[in-house]
Amino acid sequence: MTEMLDLIREAAKVLPATEERDAGEATVFAVEGNDFARIIGDSVTVRGDDGWTAIDADSDPAAIEDAVAHAWELAAPRALLEAGGR
Repeated sequence: MTEMLDLIREAAKVLPATEERDAGEATVFAVEGNDFARIIGDSVTVRGDDGWTAIDADSDPAAIEDAVAHAWELAAPRALLEAGGR
């Protein structure tokens, strides 16, 4: 799972106002206090159009980066998106 955490971390750190925090058993990525990605053990979920969506660790790295970016867009405040977002 370290590879997945590293991939999620790399994808998230280029997104404006992203914060990473340890939430007990989970590593959480948020934008201005709104969670958009969670890693708990071997499970990775990102915010999706219809709630939280699991990401398969065997997914293509580009697809994972896109899912993280989309999750960030769903969680980011309007003002941040209007200022240029990603």
